[in-house]
Amino acid sequence: MLFVIILLPLLLGIACFFLKNAFSKAHTALLLTVQTVIVALLAMAAFSGGAWSTAAIALTDSLTFALKLDGLGALFCLLASVCWLLTVPYCTVYLHHEENVPRFYGFFFLTEAMVLGTALAADLVTLYIFYEMTTLLSAPLVLHSQSKKALSGASKYLYYSIGGAFLVLFGMAALQHSCGTLTFTAGGVLRGELTAVLPAAVFCIVLGFGSKAGLYPLHNWLPSAHPVAPAPASALLSGIIAKVGVIGIIRTVYFLVGAEQIRGTWVQYAWLTLGMLTVFLGSFMGCTEKGLKKRLAYSSISQISYILLGIFVLTPAGLVGALLQLVFHAIAKVGMFLTAGSAIYLDDVTTMDRFRGLGRRMPVTIGCFALLSLSLVGIPPFGGFHSKWHLALAGLESLYGAVRYIMPAVLLLSALMTAGYLFPPVMQAFFSGEDAPKTERIREPLALIVPLVILSLAGLILGLFPDAVAAVMQSIVSAIY
Repeated sequence: MLFVIILLPLLLGIACFFLKNAFSKAHTALLLTVQTVIVALLAMAAFSGGAWSTAAIALTDSLTFALKLDGLGALFCLLASVCWLLTVPYCTVYLHHEENVPRFYGFFFLTEAMVLGTALAADLVTLYIFYEMTTLLSAPLVLHSQSKKALSGASKYLYYSIGGAFLVLFGMAALQHSCGTLTFTAGGVLRGELTAVLPAAVFCIVLGFGSKAGLYPLHNWLPSAHPVAPAPASALLSGIIAKVGVIGIIRTVYFLVGAEQIRGTWVQYAWLTLGMLTVFLGSFMGCTEKGLKKRLAYSSISQISYILLGIFVLTPAGLVGALLQLVFHAIAKVGMFLTAGSAIYLDDVTTMDRFRGLGRRMPVTIGCFALLSLSLVGIPPFGGFHSKWHLALAGLESLYGAVRYIMPAVLLLSALMTAGYLFPPVMQAFFSGEDAPKTERIREPLALIVPLVILSLAGLILGLFPDAVAAVMQSIVSAIY
């Protein structure tokens, strides 16, 4: 069944390359139907109350290719497939001004298959294969327009991601030697004292996977790739694809090495330092950037590093906060990149200074942008508040010395800066003054605004029931520990 879940988007992606009329009703119905089936299968698996596993395929005497669905995999796969489903109707309108649409759809669904495979991987070798294929198949989405800037953005994305993958490959060899296996086991498989090489190897693996997640100093591909990619690709690149690196880090730290083995070592404090530095730099650069999608790209650097900080605390409370942030950031950032795409598509709004009066012309789109901004900043009762609250408490309760206070302070400072670069455009959009230019309201197609409304309401509704959401995350974390 897990192979079927991966094969469905894989076969759909291959079929899309041969479709002649990408905007026909039959084509759209096919995409929505298959994607709905994928979501339904994953929902059945997630709520079946047990792990689904498949027989492993032996690559060598010691390396296997295997899939397994646990709580973490179910959470991420369901989140990814739902975001893909919401993006499909958006594409049917947005891509009307694009060329090579069948090619876009092809790589769009092939990437989904690789993302799902990464989350379902039962060992580090399988995860690494899917991780690399995610990079290679998502790069054409960035390159879609084939402009010079798109070529530069896609090249940076490839260089950073493949460079990070080489760091992972080095660490994999060291882990195989020390652990004797690369099969994921809740709590980790490493026992006894760390060897001299192993901490450096684990550090390299996390830094390598962190390149996909935008961890400093391997973060610079995001502000180059996001502005040139079509809005649906940017949305999934930030909300889901970048988190493939997060999944790799969680699997390595909590399912291979073991959090207890690393807690208190120089590796943990190096990770925390890089994480806090990335949170601050992403927020700071967001305040200085005027381009719409580029500002959101810097925001992604900062907000995804919130997830990494929760992981690096190396406690159950920190991991719960990280998983909450993973979900709420995906909801908010997919929605925000789609709103940015709508503003660009409908009114050619590419910079933040063009938001003046936009709330009158596109009230639903910009209203959703405002709601999603509240969640991203962390204003209660939106979901983003609860994830940041859990992360701050985890830092205060679990860390030692000055770091226990520095981490919550960095999170608070980042939230203030996030408000500083998201709220002023929203204010100008709805409260532009009497001298604002008088323009007619722009027609907002349903296919563009329905996904935005769903995502905006999801961030609010889930935030209104934080205990239920946190209970799900705690059950996943309890199975790990």
